[in-house]
Amino acid sequence: MTFNKKTQMGACPECDSNIVFHKQPTLGQKKKCPECLSELEVIGLSPIELDWEFEYEYVDDDEGYDEDDY
Repeated sequence: MTFNKKTQMGACPECDSNIVFHKQPTLGQKKKCPECLSELEVIGLSPIELDWEFEYEYVDDDEGYDEDDY
């Protein structure tokens, strides 16, 4: 595989495989591991750090949660 100056890599937290980025990644960018198929998210840029994708859950403020619920 030929790498150019813009090619960067991070490691999958599940299987430790190299995840290749052909362009500069951005924080929050999603990427799937080609080996274990984990859904990953870029959480650091220098060096590139990956973690499992966090899915945000919508909470309706009209539900009337108390501060003690958090």
